[in-house]
Amino acid sequence: MADEPGVEPGLEPGAGRPASGQGARVARPGGSGPSAVESYRWPLVSLVAVILPQVLVPSKMREGPPIAVPVIEGAVVLVLLAVAAKPGPVPRAARPLVLTLVAVLIAANTVAAARLVALVLRSTPAGQTPPTATQLLVTAVTLLATNIVTFGLLYWQLDGGGPDARRQGARRHPDFQFPQTGTEDLGPPGWEPRFPDHLYVAFTNVVAFSPTDTMPLTHRVKGLMAIQSMISLGVLAVVLSRVINILPP
Repeated sequence: MADEPGVEPGLEPGAGRPASGQGARVARPGGSGPSAVESYRWPLVSLVAVILPQVLVPSKMREGPPIAVPVIEGAVVLVLLAVAAKPGPVPRAARPLVLTLVAVLIAANTVAAARLVALVLRSTPAGQTPPTATQLLVTAVTLLATNIVTFGLLYWQLDGGGPDARRQGARRHPDFQFPQTGTEDLGPPGWEPRFPDHLYVAFTNVVAFSPTDTMPLTHRVKGLMAIQSMISLGVLAVVLSRVINILPP
């Protein structure tokens, strides 16, 4: 039987093109409904996990950050917890507040990273002891871990309008192209990225200074990934060069 006019071979009448290529989401087969609501539990647990070392590690083993940084981060976590603790999904009206709080976390950690870089680059004043290799390494690891979690949170909230918008399919174009959203056979039907996926994107951007298997599609996330890479590169390059000079041959 001849194909219907205006319908590509291999497609049912009324169906669009298969979702493939950059910027396309794999369609939910059979018109399946939204996926389950994503909990804020793991994002909050991740935040607490990177904030605690900033106050629990003895000061003699680290060089900062200033006490104001974990205080600000702790206050943000409490506000996020209050927003997420309400029954049901986090309302979309609260998304600007969540984005603002995540931006505050990133700004606080960036200030701490800039302070560490400046401390390493300056000459040690007379009468003061220069930071040890252990202090520099512990501080750098703490800052980079916080960098990964906070930017992972930001990507999670931005991609496709946030977790609730992705769940409901409210936005057609995503900010990231995950392998599972470009090829149907790489994930279950209706697959959507969740917090661990965006956390992995943030991790690979720190250690590789570039995207790996997931591509940024929009200008905003490309800019944010560039900023994240520059922060991590500054910390790693400056701290490791000083540590190499400190360590005995």
